Amino acid sequence: MRSLVQDQIDRIGQWREAIARVRATYASVHLRAPRLLAPRRFTEKIQWRKLFDMNPVFANLSDKFAVRSYIASCVGSEFLVPLLWSGAPHDIPFEQLRAPFVLKSNHASGQYIMISSDDDVDAAALWARAAEWLSEPFGIWRDEPGYVPVPPRIMIEKTVMTDDGARPEELQMFVFDGKVAVINTVFVEDGQIRNGAFHTPDWSRLDWHFSRLLEREFQRPRRLGDMIEIAERLGRGLDHVRVDFYDCGDRIYVGEMTLYAWSGHARFNPDEADLLLGAHWRIRSPFRRAVTAVSFGRREIRPLPAQNSI
Repeated sequence: MRSLVQDQIDRIGQWREAIARVRATYASVHLRAPRLLAPRRFTEKIQWRKLFDMNPVFANLSDKFAVRSYIASCVGSEFLVPLLWSGAPHDIPFEQLRAPFVLKSNHASGQYIMISSDDDVDAAALWARAAEWLSEPFGIWRDEPGYVPVPPRIMIEKTVMTDDGARPEELQMFVFDGKVAVINTVFVEDGQIRNGAFHTPDWSRLDWHFSRLLEREFQRPRRLGDMIEIAERLGRGLDHVRVDFYDCGDRIYVGEMTLYAWSGHARFNPDEADLLLGAHWRIRSPFRRAVTAVSFGRREIRPLPAQNSI
């Protein structure tokens, strides 16, 4: 039987390895070491969360399938993107599905394929790709522990459109302690998803961007107030969550809830934006909580029963 001392040594060794990985990855992206015990930047606070915040709710919110129940219970099922099917890859009934739809995994970020009504569906290729997704330990690879305990499955959702048949813009609402502070608009350009512009909740444009500052204007969404209210209800009880919406005009949908936005690897321009966004996020006693986690806890998230809410 393993001794308690050896178990403690192994556990602390795992913490050290995780901290070293997260620090090295962050430094390779941002060209500076993160302040992990006294984080100030938004991107640093994401690293702190990845390492030291093992809130069991995170597993339920990271699961794109399970979070639908939470969203429905908080704000109503009418704000959910219609789900056409979910299950194991080899069971996907492509012959029964009518495009357009989105094929995605529930346990990761960025794993999706959009199928339009003009596409020839290669069922064998899509089965293989879906199976590959579910074999990948995304949460471990990205050091994002909320994804690790999620039971992987494939989801197929209806592609939502605006009234004129266009792809809707996506509004990403950054919620801190139940209040929306900043909104990022995402749109499709030349078939690619682009980060468009940052706004305050009153729709004042911020001069923040990533790779380029766009000159185009972004019209105030018709149901902006409703989206803010919904985002704040969903973010109640969390120090930070990003709530993503599809803006279809009169109709709005909650896409997902994100806890590790861009894995904290987005490079803000100007650099001050990283600090300004981080100032909205109040992590209480980050040093004490980090030391307590390493000294007495395990770096793992054990999800709450599905019916539990925040």
